Amino acid sequence: MHGVEKARESIDLPVPALPHVHLFATGGTIAMRLDPGQGGAAPAVSGADLIGAVPEVARIARLSVEEFSNIPSEHMTPGLWLRLAARLNQVVQASQSRPRSSRVDGIVVTHGTDTMEETAFFLDLTVRCQLPIVLTGAQRPASDPRADGPANLRDAIRVAACPESQGRGVMIVMHGEIHAAREALKMDTEDLDAFDSHSGTELGRVQAGTVHLTGQVPPRRTFSLPDHLPRVDIVPMYAGADDAALQAALARGAAGLVIAAVGAGNVNQALFDGINQALRQGVAVVIATRVPHGLVRPLYAYAGGGVSLREAGAIMAGDLTPQKARVLLMLALATGEQGEALRARFEES
Repeated sequence: MHGVEKARESIDLPVPALPHVHLFATGGTIAMRLDPGQGGAAPAVSGADLIGAVPEVARIARLSVEEFSNIPSEHMTPGLWLRLAARLNQVVQASQSRPRSSRVDGIVVTHGTDTMEETAFFLDLTVRCQLPIVLTGAQRPASDPRADGPANLRDAIRVAACPESQGRGVMIVMHGEIHAAREALKMDTEDLDAFDSHSGTELGRVQAGTVHLTGQVPPRRTFSLPDHLPRVDIVPMYAGADDAALQAALARGAAGLVIAAVGAGNVNQALFDGINQALRQGVAVVIATRVPHGLVRPLYAYAGGGVSLREAGAIMAGDLTPQKARVLLMLALATGEQGEALRARFEES
């Protein structure tokens, strides 16, 4: 109509709902405060308290909190791993049966950093889902005026809520860095930048509140969650070592042993003799290395070298640390793997 401007129609588009992130609180330094009476930090902060300290995350995700435990990570056990993995699987399965608007889109687990890499790897092997599962924690307790827990928690929630995090398995997010569970290593006792990836290539970073995922996802193979886990002990190799620790493990009923060998997977004569005894008794033996980087490979043929160990029946752990090789061996033995199938689980992974 001439001289009259037609009014534009106003269309109200639906505002997409924020992602739903479910938080499991298990404890660790992130949930501790200084206790002057005890002379150090001790568990004192709940998962709800952790979320309450970062109210700005309400703009990132809709949050629900589950208080699983409040323990130092040194108190984490294989039994608790089983319970935690079972609960995560329940949450994932229950979510899948709900309407899309009420499903869980990501999971965050707060955890102590000292054994975080072991728990993360266990969950990566036993929680079957495409949802991002992110572990985070802190190097400084919540009562420290420079506490790093809040920033780590914000970053972990961002990663768990990010659609591009789907299908990447379990991750550790600390100090703005994103590490795959299989790759993550704690490399410093107190520094805030405590974690690295074994390969030297992290999955990505959180920078200025934005998630940048760049690294390739390591191959992932999962297990059905067993009812129990067999005893597996780590036996260290060092100059002058004998087989005392190995014999003690056998006496306690170890079903498997992981040797924290030196170099590319080598031990001395005394430990070699003990390993041979364990193998004759039907105990599975996996050779890892105490060296932070590099592969375990059969290179040396002398008694105790990698060649002789493999010929005796020991299994090479590849790039797995002793503690992660233990996690994998426990699960493999619990599900009945043995012989060449067990060897392939390590040497072809």
